[in-house]
Amino acid sequence: MAKAESATRNNVDCLNVDFMRSLVKQYSELGQWTSAFFWADAAAAAASSGPSATASGDDIWLLASAMLARGELHRAAHAVTSRQLHRRHLLCLGVAMRAYIASKEPNTALSVLDECEPALLEPRSMDQTHNRALASVLVWRARALAALERREAAAEALTAALRADCACYEALDLLLEQHALTPSQESELIESLPINNQMSASEAALLRVAYRDRLLRYAPLHADSAADADADAPGAPAHAPGGVAAVRARCAEAGEARGRRLAAGGRWAAALRALERAGPACCADVRAACLVELRRSAELFAFAHALVDASPHSWTAWYAVGCYYYLIGKSEFARRYLSKACGLEAGAGCVWLAYGHSFAADNEHDQAMAAYFKASQLMPGCYLPSLYVGVECSLNNNVSMCERFMARAAALHGAAEPGSPRDDADAENKGGWERIARGVRSAHVAHEAGAAAFAHGQHEAARALWLRALQAAGPPERLAPCWAATLDALGHASRALGNPAEALRWHERALALRPAKAGSLAARGLCLALLGRETEAADALHAALARDPDHVVALALLDAIVDRLDAALTEEEIPQFAFPAVDIAAPERASPEASEMSMSFD
Repeated sequence: MAKAESATRNNVDCLNVDFMRSLVKQYSELGQWTSAFFWADAAAAAASSGPSATASGDDIWLLASAMLARGELHRAAHAVTSRQLHRRHLLCLGVAMRAYIASKEPNTALSVLDECEPALLEPRSMDQTHNRALASVLVWRARALAALERREAAAEALTAALRADCACYEALDLLLEQHALTPSQESELIESLPINNQMSASEAALLRVAYRDRLLRYAPLHADSAADADADAPGAPAHAPGGVAAVRARCAEAGEARGRRLAAGGRWAAALRALERAGPACCADVRAACLVELRRSAELFAFAHALVDASPHSWTAWYAVGCYYYLIGKSEFARRYLSKACGLEAGAGCVWLAYGHSFAADNEHDQAMAAYFKASQLMPGCYLPSLYVGVECSLNNNVSMCERFMARAAALHGAAEPGSPRDDADAENKGGWERIARGVRSAHVAHEAGAAAFAHGQHEAARALWLRALQAAGPPERLAPCWAATLDALGHASRALGNPAEALRWHERALALRPAKAGSLAARGLCLALLGRETEAADALHAALARDPDHVVALALLDAIVDRLDAALTEEEIPQFAFPAVDIAAPERASPEASEMSMSFD
C-alpha cells in the first residue's frame, strides 16, 4: 500500500489541480501575486489539458484576479472576454468590469455588462453567495455610471446592490458619499432592506446600528446620554444591545461615524481625537475640515504632505493641500490643488465646496456660486451647496433667491413633520423667513438664515431663527464654542429690537463660551452704554481694544463714551487733590546741615 502511494506521489503525469488552487488562494492572501499568478495559470492549464476539457470559470476568475492585482488590467479582461465567461460567470464578469474601470474605460465596462445573460443579473432568494457576487457587479456598474456622470442611474444600481446583499457596506458608503438621496429617502431605504431575511438576528442588529450611525453623519452628537457624556470616549449607541454596543465601541468604523457627527456639531477638537483613534488617515476630508476650523495650519501642512507622500493618486491628499493654502489665505494656490483633486475624482462634491469657499474669500461671489451649483449637481441630497448659495445670494442683496435656497437647505437637512391643514395655512400667511424658522432642523442653516434675515432688516425673524439654531445645537450647558457667534447675533437682534438688557445677557453668554473675544467685548460695551453704565462700558471697550487695537467699532464707541463722560463732568465734580504742606523756613532757622545752594529769581 505504501509502495502504491509513493508511486502516485512521484507520478508527474497526475497533477493535483485542487492543490494548485489552494496555493493560489494562499499566495493571494499573503499578497504574493506573482506566485498566485503562476499557480493560477498552471491550474487553469491543467484543468483544460484533456482532449475536450476546458478551464472552469472559477479557475479563470482566479487567474484574472491575479493579473488584476499585478496591474495587468487589459490582460485580465482579455482572459475573461476571450473565453466569453463574462456572459455566464458572475465572478468573471466582475473582474472584467474592475479591469476596464481601473483602466479608465467605463463605457467598455458597461458594454461588457450588457452582453451578460439577463438571468445572471437576477437575485436568488436561496443563494446568498450569488447575491453577494451580484451586488459586487452592481457596485462596479455604479462606479462606471458615476464616472460617466450618470448619477441617477448609479444611485439606482447601488440601491439594487443593497437590496440584493444587505451586508454590502460599500454600496451604502458610495450612496452616502455621492449624496444621491435625501435623508428621508435614505432612512426609507434602510428600513425597507430585508436584513433579517439574509442574516441572523445578532448580525442584523449590528448592521442596523452601523447603518443608522452612518446615516446620521450630519446630525450633531449631543451629550444627552451616558454614552455621549464624554466627547473623548469611544462610546457606543445607547439603543444598541449589549453585545452589539461592545463591538461597536471597538470598531474603527464606529469611531469614524462618531468623528463625523462631532464635526457636524462644531466640536472640532473632539472630532479630531475620535478620528485619530479610528486611524491615522481615515476620513481625511473631515480631518482636513476640522484642522481648517481650528486654524491649525502647521498640523494641516504636515497632514497634507503625509497624505501626498503616502498616496499621491488619491484626491483626498490634494484636497488637504488645497485646504492648507485656503487656510493661510493663498486662494490661487488653493484652487490649483483643488482642481487637481477634481481631476482625480470628478464626483467629489466637497472639493467643489472648498473651491467655492476660496472664491468667496476673495469676494468673487459669481464664481463662488458657480462652484456651489456644481457641488449641488454632484450632491443632490446634501444641504450644504444650497446653504452656501443662499449665503452668496444674501451678500448680493438677492433676498428672494436667498429665502428660496435657505428653504431648500432646511428641507434637505430634514424638514418638520407634515402639519395639519391649519398649520399649512398659517405658514402661507407668514413670510419666507417665518416658514424657514418653522421647518428648519439644522443649526447651521438656521444661523445663516438668521444672518441673512438680519442683514435685510427682518430683526424679529432673525431672532426666531437664531433661537432655533441654539435649540438644534444642543443643550445650553454643552454648547460648543463655535456657537458663541449665534449668541452674539442674538444680542445684536435683541438690541435692534430695543431690549439692550436682554442683549447684554446674550453677549455675556457668548463671552462665557469664547472669553476675551474683541467683538463680544465691544458689543457688551455698547449694551452697557445704552443702559447708562458708561464707566463699565468704557472698561469693556478698553478690554476689547486690548485684544484688537484696530477694532473700529470699539475705537469709535470709546471716543463717544469718553466725550460723553467729559461733558457730563462739572467743575464741582472734578476731584480735588490737596497739595502737601510745605514748611518754608526762615534762613536763620535753617539747620546747619542744609545745603548752601541758592536760587535767584532775578
